[in-house]
Amino acid sequence: MTWARVGTESVDRGRLGWKIATLAGVAWIATACVDGALAPDPVVVAPPAFSVLAAEGGQLRDHLVVLRREGAPSRGLIRRIEAMGGTVAQRHDEIGVLAVSGLNDLDASGLGEFAEVDGVGRDLDLQWIPPLEELQLVQMDAGAETDQSDAFFFDAFQWNMRQIQADDAWLVTPQGAGALVCVMDSGLDPSHQDLAGKVNMAVSRSFFPGEPDILDRNFHGTFVSGIVSTNGLGVASVAPDADLCMIKIAGAQGSAPFASIINGFIWAGLIGADAVNISFGLLIPVELLKDPIVVAMQRAVSFAQKKGVLVVASAGNEGVKIDFGSPYAHIPSQLGGVIGVGATAPVNQQDFDRLASYTNYGRAGAQVMAPGGDFVPGSVIADLIMSLCSSVAFPAPFPNGCGGGAVYVFAAGTSFAAPHVTGTSAVVESAAKLEQGSSYLRQCIFQGADKLDGRILSPVYGYGRLNVLGSVAPGPCGGVAPPPDDGGDEQIVEEGATD
Repeated sequence: MTWARVGTESVDRGRLGWKIATLAGVAWIATACVDGALAPDPVVVAPPAFSVLAAEGGQLRDHLVVLRREGAPSRGLIRRIEAMGGTVAQRHDEIGVLAVSGLNDLDASGLGEFAEVDGVGRDLDLQWIPPLEELQLVQMDAGAETDQSDAFFFDAFQWNMRQIQADDAWLVTPQGAGALVCVMDSGLDPSHQDLAGKVNMAVSRSFFPGEPDILDRNFHGTFVSGIVSTNGLGVASVAPDADLCMIKIAGAQGSAPFASIINGFIWAGLIGADAVNISFGLLIPVELLKDPIVVAMQRAVSFAQKKGVLVVASAGNEGVKIDFGSPYAHIPSQLGGVIGVGATAPVNQQDFDRLASYTNYGRAGAQVMAPGGDFVPGSVIADLIMSLCSSVAFPAPFPNGCGGGAVYVFAAGTSFAAPHVTGTSAVVESAAKLEQGSSYLRQCIFQGADKLDGRILSPVYGYGRLNVLGSVAPGPCGGVAPPPDDGGDEQIVEEGATD
């Protein structure tokens, strides 16, 4: 096989001499059958720095005004904005943030003179996901089956579901029934046979300017959604009976302004989602955690969490160790209360808990690990993650496109590790005796993870590698009985002390 790197070339537009690396999920998609295979380097993109620090490059958007406290702005602040020719385009009184259009940077920064204003930053439309024209696919067509374990490609390609014992959890849990999982991404293809009837259209929304529908003209959102929940026809999923919703924050080209992401987190809280998955992010200098744009994002995340939403995010594909005290951080995966997810993958279907070559890791970098796939020398196509292809993005009939709603593709990245954890939260929620909040779901996921090196908090695996069945094992997290013993060897992991 020849493999195509999906991403963009590295650029450096920042004035401060450092780079921000975007996370698109390092997706490597098969293109054609020829001899030989070399692993591409991880995708590293360096968009411009944040507004007030360096407002050059990228597509500039509205300013975000962060108030010192949650609540409504004063009339004096509104009058000042209007007197300078600006308009309050959107108010988020829930988190004390305003989106203001029509001001230049100098006038906007002057709003900081108001005692109620904590900071002002110019929003940016950044490339979070690879654009459509950079994707090349080898598709596989599937026939119809009846349940998850009989999914057409399960036995041959879905090592990921078996490794986290999702298939064992199907036997003894409600499989996510009654839970609502929202995916914040590029949209989805509700016509795909494995998503038909699964998407709650009433609560799905697009917050991406220019694309008011939730259709996926990229590919990313459909692929991510298919890991959380499917009809079990072509591929199995973690939580097959969970309801899906799409919160669209990026378009066909994979770009998104911060304002769309902030809107998405707030919406997830307002509709009462049980969990939200966001499979992209930024690697930034740690001092930028105090930047107004990041503060606004943290407030939106915190709002969702207060409403009971578990926030799960991919940990990034820069291949770096991020520990406590590191000079950089990844957002939103390292924002307060978010579960950051790193990736594992086999090589030639061996060593399934090996760290993927591209994944970020470390006690601060990834709190839990999950299958993300990889392609390095010695790898085979089955080492990747298989999921759904969007016929909206690739409408040509199979085999040249994804038309027909029964086509599947392969990819790799922490983008595709995260939805395994998000799906697990739905399984935990459905197995709980009462409706639970985000803290309970976090605890169960961490508690149930396999401690691969015997440590409670590992410098490599965080709280461990995800185990769906373990997260609902007898105890406070669901109390379901394990499936019958099939005669296989029992894995025993000793608990170790936290470093």
